[in-house]
Amino acid sequence: MRYYETERECIDLFREEYEFLSNFYPAYMTFDGIDFYSAEAAYQAQKCAEKEQRVQFSEMYADAAKRQGKKVECREDWDQVKIPVMEAVVRAKFLQNPLLARRLLETGDKPLLEGNYWGDLFWGVDHRTGKGENHLGKILMDLRREYKEKGLPNQEGSDRKKLFEWGRDMAAQFGDITQADCQCIVNAANETLLGGSGVDGAIHREAGKELLEECRKLNGCKTGEAKITSGCRLKASYIIHTVGPHYGVEKDRELLVSCYRSCLDLAMEYGIHSLAFPAVSAGKFSYPKREAARVAVETVCQWKKEHPEYEIQTVFCTVDPRIYEYFCEFIQQYSPGRQEG
Repeated sequence: MRYYETERECIDLFREEYEFLSNFYPAYMTFDGIDFYSAEAAYQAQKCAEKEQRVQFSEMYADAAKRQGKKVECREDWDQVKIPVMEAVVRAKFLQNPLLARRLLETGDKPLLEGNYWGDLFWGVDHRTGKGENHLGKILMDLRREYKEKGLPNQEGSDRKKLFEWGRDMAAQFGDITQADCQCIVNAANETLLGGSGVDGAIHREAGKELLEECRKLNGCKTGEAKITSGCRLKASYIIHTVGPHYGVEKDRELLVSCYRSCLDLAMEYGIHSLAFPAVSAGKFSYPKREAARVAVETVCQWKKEHPEYEIQTVFCTVDPRIYEYFCEFIQQYSPGRQEG
């Protein structure tokens, strides 16, 4: 059973559907004139006294930024300013990512505790002892209270995305796939099709309970295959659900290839001409990120060569900075298109 499958009075682990509360959650943002891939990178950068030093964190994913933050020489006033710096970083994260701000507000009045098992008693609470100052949780609850009392701030045009276009029919986008401007999005589902974590959970959450009702009628889906539903409350008209393989199972690459081909076959059958893909199996199914991106782009390009008569725009969409970079790399390597603009 997943951690939050049963109703809980307190959000005390920033994982699963509440992973977005963590500073490690990939949320593209600008802070002090520098673009960062996460709030963690933005925060760790502020330890440096000079802006030139902070730039080194701009291309780091959260884990690397955390490690680098332990190595830098901290500015002299760091102990005095680290809490207000964290507050400013968290505010910027939610201001520049409107979907996350709305989800923060939707947590209602539940206490937010940055629970952990590694003994962080300053920003969070140790699950083993129940002790901790929970400064990050307090910042999040203060911000949520402000949103509740004053409403969400005007965020028009603040949702930051990176878009790498190659030719007229292929792109990589650093952003939330549930917000993709496509006729159809692909869900990296599990065999039940009844929702899960990661991309699967995000799509079910944004599409609403109607999607779950539709999926129950499909009687699941086998690994490597795909099934289609309406988009329900999403911008997209359709959702194609595909079940990727766990890394290390027999014929895992062959099954992953089958996922993408099955999705494209369904798209053609239903007359779909724009489709957004996630990196199937690159999350909890543990497929290596670089190889998952390679299989995705290579397979889609090969399918397009086999079906030159069918026009379809494909976008590879992710909130993982590393996977985004891999998508960009392999699009240039495998696609015959030429970059525009």
